[in-house]
Amino acid sequence: MVVGPHRVAGVPPGGGGKLARSVYSCRSVRAYVVTMALAGVLLAGGCGNELSVTPASKALFVSECDGESLATDLVILDWSGGASKLYPRDDFPGLDFAAFATTDGGTLADDADAFQEAVRGEVVHIFCGIPSVSIAIRDEKGGVGAEVTRVYLVQAPSQAGGGQIGEGEYDPCNLQHDNSALVFGEELRELPGPYSFDEWVTIFANVTAHEIGHTLGFPHIARSDVPESEHALFVELMLAGHTVAEMLRPQRFLSDEASCPDDAARSRRRIDPPVFTCGLTEQ
Repeated sequence: MVVGPHRVAGVPPGGGGKLARSVYSCRSVRAYVVTMALAGVLLAGGCGNELSVTPASKALFVSECDGESLATDLVILDWSGGASKLYPRDDFPGLDFAAFATTDGGTLADDADAFQEAVRGEVVHIFCGIPSVSIAIRDEKGGVGAEVTRVYLVQAPSQAGGGQIGEGEYDPCNLQHDNSALVFGEELRELPGPYSFDEWVTIFANVTAHEIGHTLGFPHIARSDVPESEHALFVELMLAGHTVAEMLRPQRFLSDEASCPDDAARSRRRIDPPVFTCGLTEQ
């Protein structure tokens, strides 16, 4: 997907902010608070996530990949809109499911709840294939006593211009657990559909998982780095650009991708997360 400007999170374009290089920034790394009930939680990238001890909050952090262990990161898929960290001055509308026609003559609004759960399930399936990642993905919105990453799926055009379909903070080494990402529904609605219910699930899941990948520290991947033997089954999720045809195919992490550059790992410091903007390619 096309790489846009790297911008320090929370600085909206045209709003007095500056374009910024990716820089290292010292931030105190809080000690990981461990209660007896949470003794099995692993540290992620040298940073811990301070979980609430309430049963409800702990339940949200249960990973669906490996026997109900507690995950190190919680990602919330937010379909109802709001202000993200990327654009704190903008209140985005939630996704308009009725705007997405399906091949059976209906729209995604005909069964929006099933669509949301199907997208979430496919995103979970994508990340369960990465042993080094331990995340839980939920549709729930509030009441979480811990830092969470939020992906806003909104009915809005790209804020960076150029038809970008997604935007997410890039957090090498996953040193923070409260990143933000956006999936732009207005851009996806312009794809040359209509598509079936299942095809829309694949499209939204691929874009959502790609942006989550950036928040965990995974960069864009060049096509030349993707193993040719895998192309028949899946498409590389973190390509710097996908074609429309590739958006309709299952995507996975295929390359030997590192989410923690050596210099960042040695520094043991938080990195000010720049932003990747992601779009389609004609190639």
